Amino acid sequence: MVADPRGVTLVDMVTPFRATAAGASAAVALVAVAALLAGPAAAAARPAPGATRTTDAVGGPELAAAGVVVHRLAGAAPLPSIDADTWVLADLTTGEVLAAKGAHTRVLPASTLKTLTSVALMPKLDRTTVVTATEVDTHAVGSHVGLVAGGTYTVWDLWNGLLLPSANDAASALARTNGGFPATVSDMQAMATRLQANDTTPKTPSGLDTPGQLSSAYDMALIARAALQIADFRTITMTKNYPFPGKPAAAGAKRSTYQVYTENRLLRHGYPGTVGGKTGFTSLAHRTFWGAAARGGHTLVVTLFQIHEPTETAARKLLDWGFANRAKVAPVGTLVAPLEAGAPAASTRPTSGSVAGGGTTASGGTAASSSGGIPWKRVVAVVLVVAVVAAAVLWWRRRSRTGEPARPGSHEPVTAPAPTVTLAEAPVADASAAVPRAAVPSVVVAPVADGLSVAPPAGDGEAEAPVAPPTPTPPPARPAPVGNVRIITPPGRPPTP
Repeated sequence: MVADPRGVTLVDMVTPFRATAAGASAAVALVAVAALLAGPAAAAARPAPGATRTTDAVGGPELAAAGVVVHRLAGAAPLPSIDADTWVLADLTTGEVLAAKGAHTRVLPASTLKTLTSVALMPKLDRTTVVTATEVDTHAVGSHVGLVAGGTYTVWDLWNGLLLPSANDAASALARTNGGFPATVSDMQAMATRLQANDTTPKTPSGLDTPGQLSSAYDMALIARAALQIADFRTITMTKNYPFPGKPAAAGAKRSTYQVYTENRLLRHGYPGTVGGKTGFTSLAHRTFWGAAARGGHTLVVTLFQIHEPTETAARKLLDWGFANRAKVAPVGTLVAPLEAGAPAASTRPTSGSVAGGGTTASGGTAASSSGGIPWKRVVAVVLVVAVVAAAVLWWRRRSRTGEPARPGSHEPVTAPAPTVTLAEAPVADASAAVPRAAVPSVVVAPVADGLSVAPPAGDGEAEAPVAPPTPTPPPARPAPVGNVRIITPPGRPPTP
């Protein structure tokens, strides 16, 4: 045991560290227990963007995979590289999902959600109904088609404004015509449930980012399929430009119009067989899109979210691959049929993991338990964590005691007799050899013109005063500290003559 002239031993230094280590270990154990027990409740309470589904995912278990999944048969070409977080490529004619990436990953849909608005409201609203725009409509957040408060527009005008330039003021006017925002969002949710688009939670008719408003690439394929079955939607989604009414004209004058254009570049740039599509963009959702094309008796749809390359490029690559390899792949899932009136919706539970079924997958995970009651696997995990932490603390305490001398009954540390050498008398030349490495004062090496000079340790900048030699009784005076460093003088060093 090494002691300094003040009776402070290394045991005094180690003991607090030992207590700190034990406390930290206990804290780690408590945090681990809390995390393991709170995990299921937190995940079930609020599914976040990016959450995926379990193996009971709508359309088949393989669609729960977070990564790319595809079954290529003989002669099939590899999938092209697509820079998007999640996407689905499906055959609307057969209902087969040809390939997918994170099909049930919940994402922000942006204006692609206007497709669901159309599916929910087009069968209800008469296209010839005249609507008078209000200040509320003209102050809608986001993109506008140019509604003027007090101006009149037909529902048909508003549908073209909604789907071509993706106007939020048109969405506001349509929702008002349907009875208001709450009624419209309720109709949208009811339609999503009927389509079994169970990842979709609408909050606005425009798709503008709103907390809790989510959808998925799989759901958007179901919604797009339903939209393409509506004649008015097919007409508008195939329209490149539309003469939209301008400002109200004076009595007897003809009202002017101006052209609004589709944002679907597959249609604008003449992609072969294009039959529809809808774009979306916000700073959080990034680019979102669905597009469909028909060739050789089959209609393919592609849905993409969080796109990080030109939208048209990503869509073309997947559609081209799909038409060339449709007969050379086995499906990874199916687009389910809408529910009959009154039928219960399929139940799926969101989880932060994902399950890769078969096929080629970029990533996978573990399905969450679907059983209720006590989560026994987590209880066992908690017990194991506590046991490991307890064993580690015991091992550390035993290891720390190894080599220590026996202690008196009072458990006070054993100290060596105080040396008779003062700091002023201690030899300087070999001080670093006599003092343990942990106790050597810190020095700063600074370059000078002729080599290196050693600067004194940081302190108050004043010189250390010598301490008078000790007498047998009382005990010798303790030397003053140098800066923040304790100097421990080992026992047994002879005094300097």
